[in-house]
Amino acid sequence: MPEQREYEAVGRQASAGIVNSPPVVLGLIVFLALIHILRTAFGEDWDTWTIFAFAFIPARLGGSEPVPMMEGSQWWSFLTYAFLHAGWLHLGLNSIWLLVFGTPVARWFGTWRFLAISALCAIGGAVMIAATDWGSPIPVIGASGAISGLMAAAIPIMYGHGRPLLPSELIRDRRALIFVVIWLGLTLVTGAQGFIDDDGLRIAWQAHLGGFITGFIVYALMMHGAVRR
Repeated sequence: MPEQREYEAVGRQASAGIVNSPPVVLGLIVFLALIHILRTAFGEDWDTWTIFAFAFIPARLGGSEPVPMMEGSQWWSFLTYAFLHAGWLHLGLNSIWLLVFGTPVARWFGTWRFLAISALCAIGGAVMIAATDWGSPIPVIGASGAISGLMAAAIPIMYGHGRPLLPSELIRDRRALIFVVIWLGLTLVTGAQGFIDDDGLRIAWQAHLGGFITGFIVYALMMHGAVRR
């Protein structure tokens, strides 16, 4: 079948490693860096406005105390918070993980589905934050939710043999399960990488968990569609 041959060809490319990462992954890293440069290049007022307009703030959706906001920001910030970072270290670490986990996903699914997975996982991370910390006035930023979702989609690709593991196969693969359990343990027990910096910007572990769950669900749905065809 042509569709099956196409998936097998892309699957072989997915195992080629991250040395020749797809342009969409490298382009996204450059885009995130440019955003951070623009945030820091025009002064504190501009940076404050950027956070005000694009960071995810759960209190905008409702809470005991009203939060000033730009009309519509309570909705687009479900995605745009993922384009902002607390500093170069935060951006650098996320860029490395984006390169590692985004590469196999982009190779297997292609440019547009890679971008769709990334966006949906960022949104899933924000939904988890809103659900677990309703009414919080602390701005949340970072691409960690999207990257955690890409990791969830990358695990069955990395541990597959010639093709990604199907969801039913993933839950029986010991190596993949150990990877998932360790990651979930770090995230849930230690609150992995979550902190509030000196400017009051928050990088929340809930976004990691929400993005991961979303990534696995989206991966399973896409693989189910591919198998049905």
